[in-house]
Amino acid sequence: MLVILAFSPMAFAEPSADSGATPQASPPEAKSPEAKTALALVESNLVQPLAAKESARGKFSRARMPAQARRVRILDEQPSKDAKGIAFVRFAVDARYGYIANDDERQWRRDDITGCVYLDKSQIFVKSGDQYRPAAFLLGKNLKAAAQTTCQAAPAQVAHSD
Repeated sequence: MLVILAFSPMAFAEPSADSGATPQASPPEAKSPEAKTALALVESNLVQPLAAKESARGKFSRARMPAQARRVRILDEQPSKDAKGIAFVRFAVDARYGYIANDDERQWRRDDITGCVYLDKSQIFVKSGDQYRPAAFLLGKNLKAAAQTTCQAAPAQVAHSD
């Protein structure tokens, strides 16, 4: 019994700050100015507010445990245009759950959140099922789905020569 009590603080201790558990993982570097802008928008308008919302939930909540770390990947270096001619950039957010000491790539859940950013309007849309909704949907707001053309690249026009 004494042995169990002696080693229990080590068995149930929280990971220390130097053990590699970080609240935010460093994202891969974006190269184009559009990709850098999209990355900054997703970080500040989606990832950070989502982390703040999840940290405010009750300790004994039955909800899914929040991600311990998230990283944003920009999927397009150059913007695409939708059917209305508005430019957007696609992104994916990877998440890591639980207390993991090392930064092993296999620990990340890829594409936990996917969506697109409309750079001109600073709007972020996330995929929910087969539809896209404004990013505030993930923060608990009941928002309707966006138009079908949202985050969908317009078909390329083929030039016909007669």
